Order: sequence, then C-alpha cells, then structure tokens
Amino acid sequence: MDIADFLDVLEQLAPTGLAEEWDNVGLIIGRRTHEVRRVLVALDLRAEVLDEARASGADTILVHHPPIFPSLAHVSDARAASQLVLAAAETRIAVVAAHTNLDSSRGGLNHRMAELLGISDAVPLAPSDLDGSVGLGRVGACAIQAMSELVARVCVAVSGPVTWVGDPGRQITRVACCTGSGAAFVDHARAAGADVYVTSDLKYHDADRAEGLGLVCVPHGQIEAVTLAAWTQYLVAALEPQGVGAVVTGVDTDPWQLARPSTL
Repeated sequence: MDIADFLDVLEQLAPTGLAEEWDNVGLIIGRRTHEVRRVLVALDLRAEVLDEARASGADTILVHHPPIFPSLAHVSDARAASQLVLAAAETRIAVVAAHTNLDSSRGGLNHRMAELLGISDAVPLAPSDLDGSVGLGRVGACAIQAMSELVARVCVAVSGPVTWVGDPGRQITRVACCTGSGAAFVDHARAAGADVYVTSDLKYHDADRAEGLGLVCVPHGQIEAVTLAAWTQYLVAALEPQGVGAVVTGVDTDPWQLARPSTL
C-alpha cells in the first residue's frame, strides 16, 4: 500500500469534504508513492513521536492536529514546529492529518465521545452541509441522572482538571458534547434541548452565556487522546486486509500538565 491508497482508506473513515474550510487535512509531509506498512496514530507531531516511529519501524504518522497551519511560513531549523516537519521529511516518515473531518465523521471522535458519555441516538450539533447526518458535536438522550453523576463519569474518562457549572442535583436526560474547542456551540447545545454540554476550552464568561445550561469543561488534549485511541480500532480493521498495521502512540503529546503541589 502506498500513501495514495492509504488516503483512499482514510477517505472512507473521515471524508476530507467534512473538514472545515480553515483546516489543513490529508497528506502533510511526504510523497504519494511512499510505501505504508506501519502507521503510528498520535494527537500531535512531537519529537518524541518521531523517535517512537523510528524505533517501532512506523513509516507513516497519522496525526489529529495538522503540523502545518498558516502560522508556519518556513520549513527550516529556525523554529521548533518547522524542525519537526523537516525531521520527518529527512527521515522519510510521511505525516497525514485527519482533523475536523475526523471530528465530524460517522464513527469519528465526536461519535466516540458521545458513546463515552452514555449518549444514545446522538445527532450532530452542527450538521455538515455535505451530509446532515454527520457534523461537529453530538447531542442525544442519556439515562436519567443527577448532573453530578455525569461529572463523575467525565472524571473517570480523563485525569483532569475537570471544571463545571450547574446544579449538581439537577436531573438530566439530554446531553451535548463536542471534542476540542467547542465554546462556539454553546448556543447550539441549548437550542437542541440539552441539559448539559461537555466540551473543552470554555472561558469564564461562557458560564453566563450558557443561561442555565450546565457546562462541563474537560482538557482539550485529554478528551481527544481518549477518543482518538478508541477510534483507531476502525483504522486497524480497515488496514488489516492490506497487511498494514496501526498502533496508537505511547507518548503523551498534551503540552499541559496538571500541577500537583506535592510533586513540585
């Protein structure tokens, strides 16, 4: 299998047409004729991820966060981000990105997050123009429970910190969620009849903007790492008939660390 074939497989799992206009997905580094035998799946391209790829014999890295965005103007050793791009190219490790297309796709990261939270009959918060049955975020029914029970469930899924807004004793039956930075969809969650919205990167004043909607804020990297690992089973199944292996990185690429005074 070459990269062109790998992209065809990935297209079935996360169609590029689902990517947001500002996004940068697909083949980021490498040639379409590059041979693919082993894929390393990671949230981000880091030096430690490249080291793991070399040590494990992975010739291709599939990342969720594209290493080349408009802010990267040069590929040289002048900046850390461009050094990684240069190093991958020099060692002939191809890098492919599946970002908002993977967030939106059927069975993608938002789908996996909804499953993690016990949401059933989930539908998109922001349906795609390409296919209204998929899109960013998810909202659906959940078992009747106190909001505090949902927060506890989130705390089991990630190491935290988890912050939240709302009445802990409030009985909830409908939950919305969005992987990554989902503050833009607070109004969507409320309009969809959600009792609680779970996402990342919420700000102080989002609590006022929620107007009674319960909010649960989870670390961006942690929830995406959990859902990306869960999604990788689909990739493994799709590549196995071609004799290509895929594994999730053992590197924690989240740059944010939890401060514990006892360890400082």
